[in-house]
Amino acid sequence: MKKVLCLFFAVLSLKAEEIYASFDVYALHQSKLAFESGGIVKEIKIEPSSVVKKGDVLIILENSSELIGLQNAQNKLALAEIAFKNAQSKMDKFKEVQSMIDTQSFEDIEANFKRAGLELESAKINVKHFENLLDKKSLKAPFDGIIAAKFVELGQGVAPISQAVLEIYSYPEVKLVLSFDEKYKDKVKVGQNYRFKLKGQDKEQSAKISLVYPSIEPKTRKIFAEVKSSHLTPGLFGEGVIIAE
Repeated sequence: MKKVLCLFFAVLSLKAEEIYASFDVYALHQSKLAFESGGIVKEIKIEPSSVVKKGDVLIILENSSELIGLQNAQNKLALAEIAFKNAQSKMDKFKEVQSMIDTQSFEDIEANFKRAGLELESAKINVKHFENLLDKKSLKAPFDGIIAAKFVELGQGVAPISQAVLEIYSYPEVKLVLSFDEKYKDKVKVGQNYRFKLKGQDKEQSAKISLVYPSIEPKTRKIFAEVKSSHLTPGLFGEGVIIAE
């Protein structure tokens, strides 16, 4: 009988503890976006609440000068490619008869070939330069998400870097920021299960803890942790229990 009681209490001691934790829903990523270069707003492709994918073009600045520059650079690249092929052809022919021509003539052809190669590389770099300038006139979504706010209008001038033009938060990926009493600081671990319900809903959901904050909030004496989830609207809140095994 004594052994049975000992076993019973041992099983009880191994039972998982449920730790109460409330939570708020936040976007996994939230950013205010700015252009790398300044200019006049030419086209706005989104509005607040628009759902966007990573890489989608959101706003375009006036870019006619950059388009002209790129076209000119591409034309010069085409000419440089023709010149290089011509120089290469001559070089190949002179190599076949190198022993029959004077050294100076061969060196002149070789120098022209090298010059044509350098001019071709320079033309390629110039095209990339204008492609980069043109790319900076377009603002793209850094991640899948929803446009939270728009701070510019068509025809408005914008400054580079310092002026935010859009605010975006990630979606459907979100995080739940949990808060629980400091007395459980050594019991809550990454990987533990969190069962929760949104305020006003009966459906129970669950997810695993992905991060436990290392410090205690001095005013409330609470510790925070994070749980990754999806398809929840930032700003929602609720409560649940951490299963501390």
